[in-house]
Amino acid sequence: MVQSTKTTSTTQAAKNTGASGKTTKTNQVVVSGAYMEVLVGGPYTRDKEEHPFGHAALHVVVGSKDITYDFGRYGKTWGTFDSEGEGVLNVWTSFKAYISGENSLGRTTTGFVYFLENAKAEAVIAHFDGIVAQQKEQRKKTASSARYVLPSNYHPTTNNCTTVTIAGAKVSGKSIVQNPAKFNEMRGLSFIERQAARTQSSPKDGIFMPADLQAMLEANTEAPYDKKNVYK
Repeated sequence: MVQSTKTTSTTQAAKNTGASGKTTKTNQVVVSGAYMEVLVGGPYTRDKEEHPFGHAALHVVVGSKDITYDFGRYGKTWGTFDSEGEGVLNVWTSFKAYISGENSLGRTTTGFVYFLENAKAEAVIAHFDGIVAQQKEQRKKTASSARYVLPSNYHPTTNNCTTVTIAGAKVSGKSIVQNPAKFNEMRGLSFIERQAARTQSSPKDGIFMPADLQAMLEANTEAPYDKKNVYK
């Protein structure tokens, strides 16, 4: 069955540097059929304050569905350096709204695209539907997103944007986790923060920093990405 072409416009250029897939034109991401896109946001500086940690999210497209899952400390925080907090999931139904918000921070986001069968993409969406079904409350809703407070709190090494993104992406069947110990350099953390992180529980998939995830995806030979987009 021939899939229809899905076109997503953004306000910025999306550059295709992958080895396969359709050509990405300026201000357009053009992909045929279902896919997921692992999004890794880089560090940025705002109001002279550095934000070195980065961010990760998962964008899934199948049929008429275009959803971005964005987990983070978007609620109450506590612990050393406010490193823990409520686990909050933003579910975006407008990728343009999500990526525009990231771009407004001055950060560059890299998207690793993996083409999927429809059933695999639907399975990823069902995974997140199951998470949302367990919500403690819906805290915010707009025309482009909904914000849910989840039962599991945010933890800097075991339940953060990177670990939630990896868990969701793995549902697709793509072996995106390859040799995680090789890439777990805790990029974005200071020396003191790295020492503190080593006292915490290890993440299930061995990676918890966005930049480490990006390095692993770049080097993956078992399940290489089909296309790379850069949003800035």
